[in-house]
Amino acid sequence: MPIKGKKVKIYLHQLILGYSRKKFCSFSLTINTSDIIRGIKEGIENFGALAPDLLIDNPKQMVINHGDFIRYNDEFLKFCGLYGIEPSPCKPYRARTKGKVERPFYYVQEHFLRGLEVETLSEFSLKLKDFIEQYNNRPHSKLKEKPNERFWKEIEFLKEIPKTELSGLFKMEARKVSNDGYVSFRGALYPVSMKHALTTVFCENISGFRVKIYDQKKELIFENEISDSKERPIHPEHEEMNSKFLAKKQKRKRDLVEKFIVSFSDIGEQYCQGLKKEHTTNIYWHVSEIMAYLDFYSVESVKEALNKCLEIGSFHKNSVGRLLSVEGLKPIDREIVKCCG
Repeated sequence: MPIKGKKVKIYLHQLILGYSRKKFCSFSLTINTSDIIRGIKEGIENFGALAPDLLIDNPKQMVINHGDFIRYNDEFLKFCGLYGIEPSPCKPYRARTKGKVERPFYYVQEHFLRGLEVETLSEFSLKLKDFIEQYNNRPHSKLKEKPNERFWKEIEFLKEIPKTELSGLFKMEARKVSNDGYVSFRGALYPVSMKHALTTVFCENISGFRVKIYDQKKELIFENEISDSKERPIHPEHEEMNSKFLAKKQKRKRDLVEKFIVSFSDIGEQYCQGLKKEHTTNIYWHVSEIMAYLDFYSVESVKEALNKCLEIGSFHKNSVGRLLSVEGLKPIDREIVKCCG
């Protein structure tokens, strides 16, 4: 199917209730046992109940062998056991049962997929959901009733969904979080909370297009679409720290200028205006350097030097430094200068 003009292979997973014909459909970009189990699980959760019998085809992801005896895929069989489902693979080459599991996909292909183009997988997911919902809300061609209406007659015969943990059925890959809070998975970087830095986390590939990241307690800490970008994404905590740092830095600069003006009154304010006009953002460096002269020179001496700079139109910390002289120092300042050589 074209996504942004690029052909993408998509695998559909469809679950249909036998009596009401109510449907659920999901998709994946990969087709392993975990993808099929997840598709069935999502369908059961969508219905809010499960049927005790599950009629299936014979793909290797579910059925290893169907001859004199049936051998199931271990992961699939474990899932059925946890949910109390009795799988029923259709007999090979038996059109009656094969048609039940194959014909619904033809309907989706002809009435939904043919001619469809989308920009993103999210858009495809929404369109698929709307299509199935429309199907469930219109009369069935043979039953002459809406699947959603028949479902309320059927639900009392369905089983309650058992409360069981399925995380062990799905493969996870261990990854170490970098010291700046990123996890590398399938060639892309994903930001997680900095509290997980340098710890081991577990990544789960969801149907080939989403990734879930869990901490060591198997608690979900991140979920997003799998990215094909090689660029480092913006880390939200880094942005927050940068914002706080910049705000603190700007406040420190404002306080410095305010202290400069308070120290040298009107002359200081006029000189700041000249510095701003002459040096724009570099004004803070000049102000800081001029304020440092107060460690050795009196306020009156620096103020006099600033006044002379205003008269000659020179706005630079070096100009102020040259105009200052030992004669302009306080007695204690002279001793300090002599000691410093």
